[in-house]
Amino acid sequence: MTRRALLFTPLAPMAAVAQTRRPRVAVIMNVYFPNSHADVFVGRLLEGYRLNGESHRPRVKAASFYVDQFPTNDMAREQAEEYGVTIYPDTASALRLGGAKLAVDGVAIVGEHGDYPRTPRGNVMYPRAKRFDEVTSVFRQDGRVVPLFHDKYFAYDWDDSTRMYQRIREMKIPLFCGSSLPLTWRRPALEFPSGIALNEVMAVSFSDLEEHGYHAVELMQAMAERRAGGETGVASIRCVEGDEVWRLGRQGEWSQDLLDAALARRINKGYGKECGNPQAILIRYRDGLKASVLNLDGMTRDYLFAARGKDLKVHSSCFYIQLYVHNHWSFMVRNFENVVLTGKSPNPIERTYLSTGITLFGLESRLQGQKWLDTPQLAIRY
Repeated sequence: MTRRALLFTPLAPMAAVAQTRRPRVAVIMNVYFPNSHADVFVGRLLEGYRLNGESHRPRVKAASFYVDQFPTNDMAREQAEEYGVTIYPDTASALRLGGAKLAVDGVAIVGEHGDYPRTPRGNVMYPRAKRFDEVTSVFRQDGRVVPLFHDKYFAYDWDDSTRMYQRIREMKIPLFCGSSLPLTWRRPALEFPSGIALNEVMAVSFSDLEEHGYHAVELMQAMAERRAGGETGVASIRCVEGDEVWRLGRQGEWSQDLLDAALARRINKGYGKECGNPQAILIRYRDGLKASVLNLDGMTRDYLFAARGKDLKVHSSCFYIQLYVHNHWSFMVRNFENVVLTGKSPNPIERTYLSTGITLFGLESRLQGQKWLDTPQLAIRY
């Protein structure tokens, strides 16, 4: 078998391996401190987790870390010592466990948090694309591909995101990526049947638009992709802030009754009736679907969703997270374990690719004076 044929051969299932030993994984992270993404993900990977009242022991073994930053509240060193994990000085060494060849059965890139600057449009310049390149370079060099978890959106640059998406497809990497929100509890339960006819969808978020609003974008996309005809992509995007958000609502650019239905589903306490700086990303899909993401810090501490079908029926739910327990991250760990054990991606990676684009072009619209931007780049079908 040639090197290229070996590289692009689909991964064999690891069920047999799991019966004899836990697959070893490398964790590549920006930083590991209390309540960071590394803490709520890696902590469960090391210790196990509870989900829906049941305890689960880890099905994979964290064998190595690469950590980019060590702040004063660093947890990586003590956790590594406690669990017998080696911290390596670079990504390649972590994947090869200090040897000459890829020596792990899976890789997790946890690319959130840390001390990094922002772009002019407001994206934190997390080195997600850099770490992805380092990981996939080892895959290429060593002639073997293993399952990969990529936390949250692809990259802060659209060209990097496209290149990453194309490489995933080219190399046939079993990938689990994106936000935790599509996986979490929905209260009340809400799952659209495939082929549902929709007129308008809305998601509501809080806190920083780039870091937290992204979760609303992807939960909205996870629901919108179920519509009749499947996903067709996005034609145009606009981001607005301040009183303009409410003015556009009065004009019908987004629907007040959907916002009312969404806010009625709030569960976490601590919200009020006012939002100091409302923000909205308005989305027009290529098939005519109308969508909006409203970031209303102060009015909610929940991620919310509402939609109107073509029958005019309104659907709504809270995509519930346990704000301080973070137990919705147990779904992320479970899905990562599953992709390592089976080699099968649990959800369409195009969802995260398109959600990345909606976020990036939304922030670009804000930078360019809150104007509508045509987005032929987002003609993404799946």
